[in-house]
Amino acid sequence: MNVQIKKVKEPKLDNSGKPMPLSAATINQRTQKVLKNMEEKELSSIIVYADKEHGSNFEYLVGFIPRFEEALLILNADGTSTLLLGNENYNKAQYSRLETKSIQVSLFSLPNQPMNSTKNLKEILAGVEIDTSKKIGLVGWKLIPEMIKEFDIPQFIIEAAYTIIDQKKLVNATGIFINPETGARITNNANEIAHYEYGSSLASDSMLEAMNNLEVGKKEIEIGEILNKHGQYNSVVTISAFGDRFIEGNLYPTQKTLDSGNKVSLTVGYRGGLSSRSGYAVMDEKELESVDENYLSDVVFPYFESYCYWLKNTTIGKSGGDFYKEFEETYPKVKYGWDLCPGHLTAEEEWLSSPIFEQSTARFQSGMIFQIDFIPHQKGHNSMSAESTVVLADKELRMAIENKYPEVWSRIENRRDYMLNELNIAIPEEILPLASTVGYYRPFLLNNEYCLTMKN
Repeated sequence: MNVQIKKVKEPKLDNSGKPMPLSAATINQRTQKVLKNMEEKELSSIIVYADKEHGSNFEYLVGFIPRFEEALLILNADGTSTLLLGNENYNKAQYSRLETKSIQVSLFSLPNQPMNSTKNLKEILAGVEIDTSKKIGLVGWKLIPEMIKEFDIPQFIIEAAYTIIDQKKLVNATGIFINPETGARITNNANEIAHYEYGSSLASDSMLEAMNNLEVGKKEIEIGEILNKHGQYNSVVTISAFGDRFIEGNLYPTQKTLDSGNKVSLTVGYRGGLSSRSGYAVMDEKELESVDENYLSDVVFPYFESYCYWLKNTTIGKSGGDFYKEFEETYPKVKYGWDLCPGHLTAEEEWLSSPIFEQSTARFQSGMIFQIDFIPHQKGHNSMSAESTVVLADKELRMAIENKYPEVWSRIENRRDYMLNELNIAIPEEILPLASTVGYYRPFLLNNEYCLTMKN
């Protein structure tokens, strides 16, 4: 193994504390990307569904999610659009980043709220300007192949659409947003990268602070409070768990206190990226061996070496299928037990889609924001993770970030320097770390002096 445990300086907390807004030019560019994909798929209109958990495709154009209600965006090929919003979001239409009409639809509201109209959804849709001259795409959040003819949005919306649209014309069009080869959302410009860097680095800082506060006697809820920052919306359930997890189905931090030798699992995610760390609450190798024999040699070292392989080989132009095959040869799933895509795209949601899967023809593109995400499951051992976020950027995109967002670029450069000089991880110039803890893993979670590095 080319991995060692070494005493190093820990990375810096480097979140700016300043959320970066998306510009009007970016919203226009997003709209044009979607309209172009609609044209290529011969779609005369799309109907985009949203709720709190599945609002990212809607938010991509509109700028907000409908929070606790549901919503629809109808976008026609000529750029005209209509928002259908519930009682408590109808007044938000005026803030839409997309110039649009709006209709109040109480059916999308919470139970027992007043109904603003006696019209059913079929009647409401019949009054909306929908271009039915070609195919009409329904957009949810799953990549369901067209030939399956299924949709991942509520049935009452599909049935209403059937009354005004020929069923043969309705297709699942989520791919125009998130298909890993052609989706509008899979690549990002400099403004979007600066926007998402805020959330990625916030998750990273939260994780570093949480690890620094781990000590025997601390409660899960105390560490959980450190993980959640700035009042920002979490992209996943925050995890702060000591010992065995999911007792009585619970997903959330409890009053359980940390004991020496406990398993530890920490995760927090915001729009733009997630950070996670898992391992053991120990001080040194001897203590670690006493709770999980050969954990370092069997689990930790192979994981970290493969993590560094991932960083060095995720390069622009490479096929996701080729990368999957090469990674699997380096870190065999039969031996190490990972079973999902070894890495995926991220944005508002933690998992947008992934170009990395068996026989994938999708190629890695400049502007793709990746979550380094593969988790071993090996018999007789605890799992581990060191998830973090990077973006692929060609020379043109790197120059745009440097020129338009010099503070973001300075942080990226400092992170690259830290990875090289402290962790001995050299990465291609086109891989930009969006967090200061990329590649940083402590094998002894009660000891902040040591971490894994590559050997010289």
